[in-house]
Amino acid sequence: SWGVCVAYSATHAPFLLRQISASVVQLSLEQHGCRVVQSVLQEAGNAGVDCSAAVGRIIGGGLEELALHRFANYAVQVALRQCGAGQRDAMLGALLPRLLPLSASKHGSNVAEVVLSLASPDQLDAAAEPIFGGGDEAPAALRRLLQHQFGNYVLQTLLRRLADGPRRAAALAKVREATTATNFGRSILSRLGEAEAA
Repeated sequence: SWGVCVAYSATHAPFLLRQISASVVQLSLEQHGCRVVQSVLQEAGNAGVDCSAAVGRIIGGGLEELALHRFANYAVQVALRQCGAGQRDAMLGALLPRLLPLSASKHGSNVAEVVLSLASPDQLDAAAEPIFGGGDEAPAALRRLLQHQFGNYVLQTLLRRLADGPRRAAALAKVREATTATNFGRSILSRLGEAEAA
């Protein structure tokens, strides 16, 4: 597998990218195969080579399941960073509504953080609504993220990305209200420079 990565890095041979693209989902599910996918997609993206065929197969190959997989989540993260705007919008559109389930997984939470880092301000507001909004399920969603060993990092990323203003201030106030001695609220507020209110 390392030989394929070195060969592609040295040559940018189109046939290597085509072969990897054809089997990208299966390769992503295997430990060494996923490393090849990551390396080749990263190299292709950095070199300005079109990797849309591989990304398209990732999108169509059960994106959420891949995002939750212990190896394939890395391929999804690289695909998000290296794909074109249209495919990124498709991936964000599919993954943002699944933010809470992704946050509850060690592997999915890493993907959720990348998704939030690439989301537009409007997409961030939409992602924040089920957690900080006025809906009946929002307080429970916030509590789950505050208590979860991986979800709390996703919550931190979301809070960091929310634009300064009333929406962010209201979100931080809800975190303060939901903070207890047994959840990650104080840690989150401290990392965001809000410790004095915890």
